[in-house]
Amino acid sequence: MDYEAFLRLVKTRRSIRSFKPDPVPDAYVDQIIEAARFAPSGANSQPWEFIVIKDKETKEKIAALVTEQGEPGRKLEVAREEDLRFPGTHGPAREPGFKSAPVFILLCGDPRTKEAYPLFTTLTRGDSHFISGLASAFLYMTLAATALGLGSQWVSATGGPLVKPLLKQLLDIPHGLEIYDMLVIGYTASQPAGRFVRERAEMIHHERFDKARYRNDKEMRDYIVRLRKG
Repeated sequence: MDYEAFLRLVKTRRSIRSFKPDPVPDAYVDQIIEAARFAPSGANSQPWEFIVIKDKETKEKIAALVTEQGEPGRKLEVAREEDLRFPGTHGPAREPGFKSAPVFILLCGDPRTKEAYPLFTTLTRGDSHFISGLASAFLYMTLAATALGLGSQWVSATGGPLVKPLLKQLLDIPHGLEIYDMLVIGYTASQPAGRFVRERAEMIHHERFDKARYRNDKEMRDYIVRLRKG
């Protein structure tokens, strides 16, 4: 693959909120996880474990957990200024769009793999290295899904403190494992709107940080409001 093809892949990847019920071939799921196996991780520790979920009843239970445990977040969002509220989280609870996706892939990590790091790293940056490895595997999965013509959604709510213990109970996940996040995959039912991306020149600094381009509080607030508008 040349750079232009890779860049097209990166730009094509989007978070999909609605899926067709069409089944995803098992071979595609295997290929997505195969890509994730080669993600970078601290000391090549490979902390990941993948739980593939296709059972309709189990998926419905997971969606219900996410909806129920998301209620505190929706209530909190109302406390923010209206133009800063996250879209879709301050109204009544809605059934999550990912519920119809044919495949859920829950990514877990084994913290014991931190022992693979040099001792100084384990004591000072072990947690961040552990999370970085899982994030890398997750990103590889999203790109692999895109390359296969599938849509995907990063469901971060499954990594929240109110959801994790209930998911562990539901899926028989050992206490010692950490739930990272869940990727849902399927064929896209609708295309998302255009995505706002910062200009490259705004974020690159040469040799040292250009303080003249450091955004003040008002500029940062205006930027967040701009993100809210999509």
